[in-house]
Amino acid sequence: MLKLTRRQFGQLVIATATFAGLGYLGKRTVAQTSSIIYGVRVPKAGQLVIQSLDLATKQIQELTSVSIQSGEQLNSISYLGSNKFVLSISPLKSAAKGNNSPRLLTVTVGQSPTSTPISGLANDQNLANVLVTNDGSLVGLTHRSDKTSSTLVNIDANTGAINTINNITLPVSERFDNLAQSKLDNVAESNGIIYTTNLTQQGNTSLVQLDLTKGQVSPGAQLTIDGKVWNSGFSTLASASGDQIYALGAPRYVTPNNLYTINVSTGVMTLIQQWDVVKTTTSASGA
Repeated sequence: MLKLTRRQFGQLVIATATFAGLGYLGKRTVAQTSSIIYGVRVPKAGQLVIQSLDLATKQIQELTSVSIQSGEQLNSISYLGSNKFVLSISPLKSAAKGNNSPRLLTVTVGQSPTSTPISGLANDQNLANVLVTNDGSLVGLTHRSDKTSSTLVNIDANTGAINTINNITLPVSERFDNLAQSKLDNVAESNGIIYTTNLTQQGNTSLVQLDLTKGQVSPGAQLTIDGKVWNSGFSTLASASGDQIYALGAPRYVTPNNLYTINVSTGVMTLIQQWDVVKTTTSASGA
């Protein structure tokens, strides 16, 4: 039997702990980068194809497709779990009045979609974004037709009824768009915090933190990539774990879109890959 001195034993313990720690970090990295994110591709007018992207393998898989009417547009997509999605659909501005109404389109892979009319919107309001929060509820962001007046709302997924979240007031003169959450491990407070983006007239984009528990609207970090200010806005945000969220967009006049991560503390963006979709979503937990 091999005998170790006290010093040798201590060195062995440290080495073993270090190796185990590295193994844990390796597993944690794989767990984070193996997240599945979902997107909607529009191969032709009126056709929406829902895809999944495995961030670990970069594999893209088409899950299902759904058709909408010629006078409609897709505003957002949210993932409800178990291959079930809710899409916010609204009439195009060019569509004839009364021809189409705003609706929630629930799409489950392998089943026929179901439609629920949205109620509670003013005539000049549009449900621009829908977010499935960490606790499973639906929160939305509405825009007035001038896009300079935004309101945070609760949405009843069963009835389509919309009610204003009264303790959050967004400045009327500023433009807000997109919703997402970051899920911090063992931090219950993260359930009540939602991120949106604020766009200046020049297009400079910053994060804004909405604290639903405290009723606070807090300006966040200016977004940057490779040390340069991001001034192109986004097609959508999507929830993620840790201190980050996902963003879909591209520099001005560049197509197709790219998928990025955003550090919610610093505003630093990191390119993941190019992805030819128009909207994205993740699970409510960001996993």
